[in-house]
Amino acid sequence: MDIIMIPFHDCKKWIKEGFRTRDAHLVEHFCKDKRVEKILVINRPTSLAEIVLKQSTWQTRKLDNNVRPIYREKNYEVSKWNKKIYCLDIYLSDFFKVIKEKKLWWFSAFENKLVLDIIKKVTEQLEFKDIVLLLQNPMAIGVIKSVNYKCFAFDAIDNWIYHPQMESNHKIIEQNYKIIEEKADIIFTVSQALTKVFEKNENRYWIANGVDTDFFATAINQYIEDRKITVGYVGKIQERVDFDLVEMCLNKYDKIKFIFMGPNYSQKGKVRELQKKYSNIKFVGDIYYTNLPLALKNVDLAIIPHKVNLFTESMNPLKMYEYLAAGKPVITTGVAGTENISEYIYTANSTKFVELLGIVAEKVKHKEILPSKVASSMPKECSWICRSNKMLTILQEKLG
Repeated sequence: MDIIMIPFHDCKKWIKEGFRTRDAHLVEHFCKDKRVEKILVINRPTSLAEIVLKQSTWQTRKLDNNVRPIYREKNYEVSKWNKKIYCLDIYLSDFFKVIKEKKLWWFSAFENKLVLDIIKKVTEQLEFKDIVLLLQNPMAIGVIKSVNYKCFAFDAIDNWIYHPQMESNHKIIEQNYKIIEEKADIIFTVSQALTKVFEKNENRYWIANGVDTDFFATAINQYIEDRKITVGYVGKIQERVDFDLVEMCLNKYDKIKFIFMGPNYSQKGKVRELQKKYSNIKFVGDIYYTNLPLALKNVDLAIIPHKVNLFTESMNPLKMYEYLAAGKPVITTGVAGTENISEYIYTANSTKFVELLGIVAEKVKHKEILPSKVASSMPKECSWICRSNKMLTILQEKLG
């Protein structure tokens, strides 16, 4: 099969941050499978406004010397990443339209006739056959008009109807979800709750996130040194993080060190406030993915202090699998997808979360919880190898 993939995070983001997202992990494993001949990753079109205001490039090859251009015209470039993976970059001269529409432009860019014509042309140039169109970006629904696919699959990553940053566009997301529900041959969802969004489509499959256990093996510590217990959090610093809960923990455990690793997207004021008020918390910014196991090496236990709401209910925390693979017991709020994975995942909300953190910290300190035991507690089906294999098997059966 040949796969045309429209990921939520595209090639340029993977290069800048490392292959750390669901879409990136799946591409890595798809290209290792003999059933897949070629993969075309279509990056979100880049506007003139982004190039000027963000000083960004629209060409993937400028970010990675291993990416080799093979087709190039004024508004697009096709590059080859390796023997199987190609990426398509598209440039649009939109400027004031982007400023006016803001996030709405993410939708209209994939309705643009030029974009659709380019995608159709490139698909023919690369001689794709038995095409699986794998859409992971609900804002790119317009692409189905330009691809002569044999199977249309949608991979639902979170429920964007309830995303805090998409409030003004949630009606368009709803419309697009209805189109997907009607037209998709297969729907994959990252969480069980998301299957209900597409309940009229009978061909939906819940395939959760996963992890490459070998990648995190170097983060497994066998002994705690004579130092403070360190609690770690990895992920985007944004609305989903319950900083009121975090502050309760900081007040309760001034001898425990808290370290947050991830880009700060929308909580800059709160982060400054906490750092000024408490000496036992540190925000270190984004960690390139290949450096994450090393960064987790000095973490003793990990937390997921997320707010419990309709948005987090649709998620399946990828970080949870990575914490476990790194040998870190996990204290989490009652967000979806954390059940029946490992005995070392501890779930509680509010004050009970705070109490539980202290109990687990003491167990770790006195070696009642061993990192090696935590790492081996995950079922084998939680690996990206198993997740990607299951998806490809379903796709292959649909192709016949």
